[in-house]
Amino acid sequence: MGMAWIVLLLGAGAIIYNHVYRKRMYREIDRLEEWKINLMNRPVPDELAKVKQLNMTGETEQLFERWRQQWDDIVAVKLPNVEEQLFDAERLLDKYRYRQARRLLGQIADGLRRLEEEVHEIIHEVNELIGSEEQSRAEIEELRAAHREAKKALLAYRYTFGSAADLLDVRLTEAEKQFQRFAELTEAGNYLAARDVVLTLKEELGRLTAMMEEIPKLLGECQTSLPAQLAELADGYREMEERGYILDHLHMERTLQEKREKIEQCLAMIHELRIEEAKQIVAELKEEIDALYDLLENEVLAHQYVQTEMPRLSGMLQELAAEAKETEAEALFVQQSYHLAPSDLEKYRSIEKQLHQLQKRFFLIQDRVAEAKTAYSLLKEELEQLVSQIDLMKEEHEQFRTMLQTLRKDELIAREKLDGMRKTLAEALRLVQKSRLPGLPEPYALELAEARRSLQAVAARLEEKPLDMPAVDQALEEAKAAVERLYERTVEMIEQATLAEQTIQYGNRYRRRYPAVRKGLEEAEFLFRHYDYEEALRQAVAAVEEVEPGAFDRVQKLWQEDNSREQ
Repeated sequence: MGMAWIVLLLGAGAIIYNHVYRKRMYREIDRLEEWKINLMNRPVPDELAKVKQLNMTGETEQLFERWRQQWDDIVAVKLPNVEEQLFDAERLLDKYRYRQARRLLGQIADGLRRLEEEVHEIIHEVNELIGSEEQSRAEIEELRAAHREAKKALLAYRYTFGSAADLLDVRLTEAEKQFQRFAELTEAGNYLAARDVVLTLKEELGRLTAMMEEIPKLLGECQTSLPAQLAELADGYREMEERGYILDHLHMERTLQEKREKIEQCLAMIHELRIEEAKQIVAELKEEIDALYDLLENEVLAHQYVQTEMPRLSGMLQELAAEAKETEAEALFVQQSYHLAPSDLEKYRSIEKQLHQLQKRFFLIQDRVAEAKTAYSLLKEELEQLVSQIDLMKEEHEQFRTMLQTLRKDELIAREKLDGMRKTLAEALRLVQKSRLPGLPEPYALELAEARRSLQAVAARLEEKPLDMPAVDQALEEAKAAVERLYERTVEMIEQATLAEQTIQYGNRYRRRYPAVRKGLEEAEFLFRHYDYEEALRQAVAAVEEVEPGAFDRVQKLWQEDNSREQ
């Protein structure tokens, strides 16, 4: 029973699916039919009718024929074929041959897509032809007006175009012929070729109009402005030579001649209507002429610099020489009291040598200024180098003098440090005295002797003549370490001794009852009397903690409280 139901349900499902699928395919046939009718109703005949209003000759006639044939082929052959294929697809569906029907519908859709593109292409080409004819007609009138304006300007202001006027005439006449060519092509129905003529004319007239705007200005530059600047430069150059300036290194006459030749070259370019190249050369010339003005101005400024700097430098060098003498005397005096490192002495000798070289260079420049054979700009460069070297030398000299002064200051600081360390040592000994210890452990006594010795070493170094400050500093470092170590050791030793004593006193309460405590405390006392405070403390703590854990903490606490009260 259950099996029969399943078969029945599957059968019903298959029938429903079949029905839905067929309906969908019939809908697709209706869609394609509608597309075919839509294509047939496209306004191609109306578009082609517009073409008939043009001159139906030449290129237009050929195009019209091709488009008409294409459209006839679509309407008479290709669309009826589609109709036939749709009919075949319906027949296949009626016979339940779905797969073949689906394949055929796919082919029909592809075909319609291709026809759609073909129709679109025809309409687009027709519109392009008609549009180009309309646009060309409008633009050719504008171009005629521009051409008339250009001819009129050339006639009225011919003198402003110089020798370029003849070639402008030729080019405008050539352009005029293109109007005739446009008329002929339009007459012959070759609208697309006529459009090309319009575009070429537009470009040529644009170029000529731009040239006619630029040529008068360029000629003004080349015939008036630039030659006037060159003449001004030549006058300035001569005048400066007469005033004693040395300007041979500028090769001015040759350079000016080169600029004049460049101007001639530029005029030849304008004559040939090579306007962009001419503009480039004029721009270069302007920059080059500015650079020449700058060179002459530099010489004037360099002259002023040399005039003012020479006396100033002479004074600086004299001042330096005097200072160097003072430093020499100071160095000799310092050497009697202090040991100077070989590198410091070498530095001083180098300063002396540099000073002699700088003086020599200055005298050479002085001679060249007097000879008046060297350009001021070159002399200025040399003086600038000399100034920077003098500044460097002054700095080195200053550092050397500072080093000499520092030696004395360092000695005073060293003496102060020695006094401070002596006070620290005295303070350590005062603490020992105050604590009334029975005696000093041997290691401590050795450290104390070492600290005293290190302070004596510093004092001995400070008495040496000449004083060797690096050696003094070395001795100071060693003494500082020894004294600080001793002071820390003193504080630690006193603390251990005091705590050992107090722990023994605290432990006395257990002495009778506990023989082990008595034995431990006796040992601690023995160690204490023999100055081994560290071991005495350890023994006393061990003995007391045996019977009263935490006793040492209490002893320490009491000791800290006493200490803070004393302070």
